[in-house]
Amino acid sequence: MSIKGLATYDMDRDYYHNLEQGPRFTGEIPPWKTQPAFPFLGHTLNSPLGIPAGLLLDSKWIKLYAQLGYDILVYKTVRSRQYPVHPWPNCLFVRTPMLSPRDLPHRVVAPRNWEPPSPRQVTITNSFGMPSLEPPDWQEDVERALDHLRKGQVIIVSGVGTFEDSEERLVQDFVRVSSMIKETGVPVVELNFSCPNTAEGEGVIYTDPPLAGRIAREVRKVLEDTPVLIKVGLLLGRELKGLMKALAPWVQGIVGINSVSLSVVDEGGQPALGPERTTSGVCGWAIRQCGLAFAKEALAIKEVEKYDLAICGCGGVTHPSHVEEYLNLGVQAVFTCTGAMFNPYLALEYKGVVGSSAVPV
Repeated sequence: MSIKGLATYDMDRDYYHNLEQGPRFTGEIPPWKTQPAFPFLGHTLNSPLGIPAGLLLDSKWIKLYAQLGYDILVYKTVRSRQYPVHPWPNCLFVRTPMLSPRDLPHRVVAPRNWEPPSPRQVTITNSFGMPSLEPPDWQEDVERALDHLRKGQVIIVSGVGTFEDSEERLVQDFVRVSSMIKETGVPVVELNFSCPNTAEGEGVIYTDPPLAGRIAREVRKVLEDTPVLIKVGLLLGRELKGLMKALAPWVQGIVGINSVSLSVVDEGGQPALGPERTTSGVCGWAIRQCGLAFAKEALAIKEVEKYDLAICGCGGVTHPSHVEEYLNLGVQAVFTCTGAMFNPYLALEYKGVVGSSAVPV
């Protein structure tokens, strides 16, 4: 089978096909025992390994990945209104060496008719734009998803405000969608402050500490005691310190990183996703050093400033050893998206339920 054929998300079909017909999975799910022992935001989980906002399109996807042993399950980002997806294609393989967080390339190449050598070395670009169903539809589906959890697992719902014409309306829409998420009964809410594929106002909030802090403060008022996570992109140094200072009074944790925004071209140097999408998010194997650098610096800032924040590592986790790399830094949780998409058994490999494939990492 081709590498593409291993993925639970069918890259050759559009988003709505994958939403309605997915996930694509025909393997067996071996039995495994729940062993809650890992504290996370007031819960005791079977493991600190989960899937970030992106891959889990609806309750069917939550059900499969809960059965496969992923214990923190983040429902794909929702909005306070219906919102369309970007045109197909939405996922392409990218051929690039490991990215350096302080020396990012100007562009990377997504060759046609090329696949990576193994599922553990997959790097992709994704471009969806945070589509959303109407709130009554996703609220009902979130409630179904809650029924699929095993002991020692937790669902988080990710939400984003929709930018129209002012920051004030963006803030209020974050409040609106957060209230809608709370109505479903989920125990943790994530605010998505980073998307490389959306309008400027909502996609780069993590680069604007005053706005980020203002949104978090207003959302805190309506969520009361519900824990809040913030999803962010790649920041380091002074910029990361400023963001964490703005968020620390209002939230319980930070998830980073949400891919790396780069120019993605084909072999001829033309935008691989079409002329209207010159940049998109790069994720998977090649961004692991970027994710580790973010986590290391965030943890150092947390320690110096005495912030009570859960730092969650994300980026480039395609092998069980990568989970340990993040945990050894001191993060409270580790998320894998591309890794879990191309190797659904990654969590069970990490738990020792099934063997890990002997391939390069």
